[in-house]
Amino acid sequence: MVRAPFTLLPSGLVVHSGFLHQGAARRLVHRLKYGGLTQVGALMGEVLAPLVPSSATAVVPVPRARLRRATHGIDPAEVLASAVAARCGLPLVTALRAGLWWPRHAGRGRAGRTAARYRVMRRLPPGAVLIDDVLTTGATLQSAAAALGVAPCAALTATVAR
Repeated sequence: MVRAPFTLLPSGLVVHSGFLHQGAARRLVHRLKYGGLTQVGALMGEVLAPLVPSSATAVVPVPRARLRRATHGIDPAEVLASAVAARCGLPLVTALRAGLWWPRHAGRGRAGRTAARYRVMRRLPPGAVLIDDVLTTGATLQSAAAALGVAPCAALTATVAR
Protein backbone atom coordinates (compact mmCIF):
# COMPACT_ATOMS: atom_id res chain seq x y z
CA MET A 1 0.00 0.00 0.00
CA VAL A 2 1.30 3.44 -0.94
CA ARG A 3 1.42 6.11 1.77
CA ALA A 4 -0.16 9.42 0.75
CA PRO A 5 1.27 12.94 0.99
CA PHE A 6 -0.82 15.62 2.68
CA THR A 7 -3.33 17.61 0.62
CA LEU A 8 -4.04 21.32 0.99
CA LEU A 9 -7.64 22.14 0.02
CA PRO A 10 -8.59 25.52 -1.51
CA SER A 11 -10.18 26.50 1.83
CA GLY A 12 -6.80 26.10 3.54
CA LEU A 13 -7.78 22.87 5.29
CA VAL A 14 -4.87 20.42 5.51
CA VAL A 15 -5.86 16.79 4.91
CA HIS A 16 -3.64 13.87 5.88
CA SER A 17 -4.50 10.50 4.35
CA GLY A 18 -3.20 7.10 5.27
CA PHE A 19 -2.83 5.74 1.76
CA LEU A 20 -3.47 6.40 -1.91
CA HIS A 21 -6.87 5.06 -2.99
CA GLN A 22 -5.51 2.17 -5.03
CA GLY A 23 -4.74 -1.52 -4.74
CA ALA A 24 -5.12 -3.08 -1.31
CA ALA A 25 -6.00 0.22 0.40
CA ARG A 26 -8.89 0.78 -2.04
CA ARG A 27 -10.16 -2.76 -1.51
CA LEU A 28 -10.00 -2.38 2.27
CA VAL A 29 -11.90 0.91 2.23
CA HIS A 30 -14.55 -0.62 -0.02
CA ARG A 31 -14.92 -3.55 2.37
CA LEU A 32 -15.50 -1.06 5.17
CA LYS A 33 -17.92 1.15 3.20
CA TYR A 34 -19.94 -1.48 1.36
CA GLY A 35 -19.32 -4.69 3.28
CA GLY A 36 -19.48 -3.38 6.84
CA LEU A 37 -16.09 -4.89 7.73
CA THR A 38 -15.45 -2.75 10.79
CA GLN A 39 -12.08 -4.40 11.48
CA VAL A 40 -10.79 -2.29 8.57
CA GLY A 41 -11.70 0.83 10.57
CA ALA A 42 -9.60 -0.39 13.50
CA LEU A 43 -6.67 -1.12 11.17
CA MET A 44 -6.91 2.25 9.41
CA GLY A 45 -7.34 3.97 12.77
CA GLU A 46 -3.92 2.64 13.77
CA VAL A 47 -2.46 4.25 10.65
CA LEU A 48 -4.31 7.56 11.06
CA ALA A 49 -3.78 8.11 14.79
CA PRO A 50 -0.13 9.23 14.46
CA LEU A 51 -1.27 11.85 11.92
CA VAL A 52 -3.49 13.64 14.47
CA PRO A 53 -1.94 17.00 15.39
CA SER A 54 -0.84 17.41 19.00
CA SER A 55 -3.15 20.45 19.25
CA ALA A 56 -6.26 18.34 18.50
CA THR A 57 -9.10 18.65 20.99
CA ALA A 58 -11.70 16.25 19.54
CA VAL A 59 -12.37 13.84 16.68
CA VAL A 60 -15.43 14.52 14.50
CA PRO A 61 -16.70 12.03 11.89
CA VAL A 62 -18.08 13.43 8.63
CA PRO A 63 -21.36 11.49 8.40
CA ARG A 64 -22.60 9.45 5.47
CA ALA A 65 -26.01 10.21 3.94
CA ARG A 66 -28.60 8.63 6.23
CA LEU A 67 -30.09 6.35 3.57
CA ARG A 68 -26.65 4.98 2.70
CA ARG A 69 -25.97 4.33 6.36
CA ALA A 70 -29.26 2.43 6.57
CA THR A 71 -28.51 0.51 3.36
CA HIS A 72 -24.96 -0.51 4.27
CA GLY A 73 -25.42 -0.74 8.04
CA ILE A 74 -22.50 1.48 9.03
CA ASP A 75 -21.00 4.90 8.65
CA PRO A 76 -17.36 4.38 7.63
CA ALA A 77 -16.23 7.79 8.90
CA GLU A 78 -17.75 7.07 12.30
CA VAL A 79 -15.95 3.72 12.50
CA LEU A 80 -12.64 5.38 11.54
CA ALA A 81 -13.18 8.32 13.91
CA SER A 82 -14.01 6.01 16.79
CA ALA A 83 -10.78 4.07 16.25
CA VAL A 84 -8.71 7.26 16.00
CA ALA A 85 -10.33 8.83 19.07
CA ALA A 86 -9.73 5.71 21.16
CA ARG A 87 -6.11 5.45 20.04
CA CYS A 88 -5.41 9.15 20.73
CA GLY A 89 -7.42 9.50 23.94
CA LEU A 90 -9.58 12.24 22.43
CA PRO A 91 -13.35 12.61 22.68
CA LEU A 92 -15.41 11.44 19.71
CA VAL A 93 -17.93 14.19 19.02
CA THR A 94 -20.93 13.68 16.77
CA ALA A 95 -21.30 17.28 15.71
CA LEU A 96 -22.81 16.93 12.24
CA ARG A 97 -25.94 15.34 10.86
CA ALA A 98 -26.06 14.35 7.22
CA GLY A 99 -28.98 14.83 4.93
CA LEU A 100 -31.24 11.94 4.03
CA TRP A 101 -29.65 11.49 0.61
CA TRP A 102 -27.36 13.09 -1.97
CA PRO A 103 -26.12 11.82 -5.33
CA ARG A 104 -23.56 9.05 -5.06
CA HIS A 105 -20.01 10.27 -5.77
CA ALA A 106 -18.30 6.94 -6.45
CA GLY A 107 -17.60 6.53 -10.15
CA ARG A 108 -18.42 10.15 -11.02
CA GLY A 109 -15.92 12.56 -12.44
CA ARG A 110 -14.98 15.64 -10.47
CA ALA A 111 -17.49 17.78 -12.39
CA GLY A 112 -20.33 15.39 -11.49
CA ARG A 113 -19.83 15.66 -7.73
CA THR A 114 -21.85 17.88 -5.43
CA ALA A 115 -21.02 19.04 -1.92
CA ALA A 116 -22.96 17.36 0.85
CA ARG A 117 -24.96 19.49 3.24
CA TYR A 118 -24.80 19.07 6.97
CA ARG A 119 -26.75 20.29 9.95
CA VAL A 120 -24.77 21.17 13.05
CA MET A 121 -25.81 19.14 16.07
CA ARG A 122 -23.17 20.55 18.40
CA ARG A 123 -20.74 23.48 18.19
CA LEU A 124 -17.08 22.72 18.69
CA PRO A 125 -14.15 24.61 20.10
CA PRO A 126 -11.18 25.11 17.77
CA GLY A 127 -8.90 22.13 17.37
CA ALA A 128 -11.32 19.48 16.15
CA VAL A 129 -10.09 16.97 13.60
CA LEU A 130 -12.52 15.91 10.87
CA ILE A 131 -12.44 12.26 9.77
CA ASP A 132 -13.76 10.87 6.48
CA ASP A 133 -13.11 7.69 4.53
CA VAL A 134 -11.93 8.92 1.12
CA LEU A 135 -10.70 12.28 -0.15
CA THR A 136 -11.37 12.99 -3.82
CA THR A 137 -12.14 16.65 -4.51
CA GLY A 138 -12.33 17.81 -0.90
CA ALA A 139 -15.86 19.17 -1.33
CA THR A 140 -17.30 16.96 1.42
CA LEU A 141 -14.67 17.94 3.98
CA GLN A 142 -14.92 21.62 3.07
CA SER A 143 -18.71 21.47 3.39
CA ALA A 144 -18.44 19.81 6.81
CA ALA A 145 -15.88 22.37 8.01
CA ALA A 146 -18.02 25.25 6.73
CA ALA A 147 -21.10 23.89 8.49
CA LEU A 148 -19.24 23.69 11.81
CA GLY A 149 -18.28 27.34 11.53
CA VAL A 150 -14.97 26.64 13.25
CA ALA A 151 -11.82 25.90 11.32
CA PRO A 152 -10.69 22.37 12.20
CA CYS A 153 -6.99 21.99 12.91
CA ALA A 154 -6.82 19.21 10.31
CA ALA A 155 -8.73 16.50 8.53
CA LEU A 156 -7.86 12.83 8.09
CA THR A 157 -9.00 10.30 5.52
CA ALA A 158 -8.17 6.63 5.13
CA THR A 159 -7.34 7.11 1.46
CA VAL A 160 -6.91 9.88 -1.09
CA ALA A 161 -7.84 9.47 -4.77
CA ARG A 162 -5.38 11.16 -7.10
